[in-house]
Amino acid sequence: MSFLPFDEAALLLHLVDLVLLVSLLELAWLLLRRPAKSRGLLPNLLAGLSLCLALRLGLGGAGLAWVAPCLIAAGVAHLFDLQARRAENFPTPTHAPGQGRPSP
Repeated sequence: MSFLPFDEAALLLHLVDLVLLVSLLELAWLLLRRPAKSRGLLPNLLAGLSLCLALRLGLGGAGLAWVAPCLIAAGVAHLFDLQARRAENFPTPTHAPGQGRPSP
């Protein structure tokens, strides 16, 4: 049972489909054009794709057996992203290298 009127529900499904398509095109472009530089972005992009796919499946009426693996994949990709950021010592939004720490 959907809480949205039919037209809004269908529009929402199409919007999620559009986001999935654009994300897949972005992934393909990164892998083809900049394979070495895209390695750091892949876990982040895969986490987003997995979440978006879980949303699409959930809105489309798929059961937990389909949605849960997507959410688990998103979590695993997120952990790989965090590990990559920690290993490469990416700057955080609150403290970029060379800016010093804020004074108390």
